[in-house]
Amino acid sequence: MPKPDPQLPLGTSSTLRGLSETFSFHASPESFITSRILDFHKEHPQLVASRTVIRAKVLNRDVAVVSSHAQISQVLRDESSQYEACGAYNELMAPFFPSPNLLLTDGAQHRHMRNIWEAKISALRADSVSLVQELTKHHFEAALFGSEVDIYECMKTLSWKILLGVFLRLDFSDPLFTTIASLQEDLLRGQFSVFPVSINAGFWSSPRRKGVDAKKKLQGLILDHLESKKSACPFSAPDSNALEDLANHTLLITSSLATKAMASLLTALCLNLYLHEGKGEGGQTAAEELLSQNDIERCSGRLRSILLETERLSPPIVGIMRRSTGNNVISSPAEEADVLVPKGWDCWLYFVGGGRDPAAVGPTWDRFDPSRYHEDGRTPEGTAFGAGPKTCLGKNLVRGMALSVATTWLRMGLRVEGKITARGVRGWLGWERNDAIRPEDWAADMKQLPTQRPSKPVMVRLVRSEK
Repeated sequence: MPKPDPQLPLGTSSTLRGLSETFSFHASPESFITSRILDFHKEHPQLVASRTVIRAKVLNRDVAVVSSHAQISQVLRDESSQYEACGAYNELMAPFFPSPNLLLTDGAQHRHMRNIWEAKISALRADSVSLVQELTKHHFEAALFGSEVDIYECMKTLSWKILLGVFLRLDFSDPLFTTIASLQEDLLRGQFSVFPVSINAGFWSSPRRKGVDAKKKLQGLILDHLESKKSACPFSAPDSNALEDLANHTLLITSSLATKAMASLLTALCLNLYLHEGKGEGGQTAAEELLSQNDIERCSGRLRSILLETERLSPPIVGIMRRSTGNNVISSPAEEADVLVPKGWDCWLYFVGGGRDPAAVGPTWDRFDPSRYHEDGRTPEGTAFGAGPKTCLGKNLVRGMALSVATTWLRMGLRVEGKITARGVRGWLGWERNDAIRPEDWAADMKQLPTQRPSKPVMVRLVRSEK
């Protein structure tokens, strides 16, 4: 039977309903998408394994929400020239990050800028390992051992220390550290305000207005810091134009969004290492198994596998956006109609779906398997860092930082005591089968914008091993 002609995604085009959809998506993307996929499956039970492209009206935009691994790869890698980042992000990002920057450029301009920054980041990677290990050790030794903490807040503070330490050589005790972190929080709140309106009434400013003001202050503070303390900059700046570019990109790299993304990744990694109900020999946790390994190379490979599995199931950033520059067609599997994405529509690439696609991962797509990327070379990596020519520039740097943090935990003899009971959090980690987690559980237990994290404190006790 021939395939049907390409069709618009399943969903609504109502502007009135779009207001409701905006709030629904903002509250819980996973609940928003899952509920629509479930409705589709009720009508088409034979397609239950597919991650259907969903049509939505969000912030008055026509949006195709893409959540299968193959279709995300098609948009970001195979046909990347037919989609642009700038148009999709301009309203959301441009007022808050100095241009030109890597995020808001496409084509030749992006390639030129990326070549310059890839060399800078590559040189920084090796130099950052010892600093990250030192910061991690001091962070946990200072006051945390023996105490009960909200694990996400603990990792967020550590992430601020790492990013501001690596890129600005700022110490946690420096007043400038607190000022920059606070302004970055203002910037993020303005950027992700549900109503993107900039108002300054003298006695009151809208979150967006505060965010724009924070950007201007951050530009000046970071540039002054780099000019006055050459040692504060890990990159070389031969002239004033290069220094300004460094300052502008440092503002982007040390954003609250980047910090929260790292905190999300470290939170999930820590919980998977120490609290996942062990299925290894003797019911050991992943951390206990790693500590019992005498083979350093095998231990390193297994730790990397756990990190990749954490990325697959729990990507810190739920997705990214692209805008269709023509009437593009996204391929669909089997006999399903291909998807038409008209010119001017946005594609929202949903990384949570891409990492949990049965067609890419197989029957255990919804379960955390610490050995998946160590013993099985067939499973593709998740899409946490994107794909194609605009793959996240910090992919290898962030992975190196996360592995350095985890290695330090193991060397310090860190132990984590606690129990994860919230069903949405367990679903986020891949500790429960997907069909056991309702959309309401995701909505109640997880925040997913701007990054994924538990919506309520996850309290654990940090102790030092007696060994």
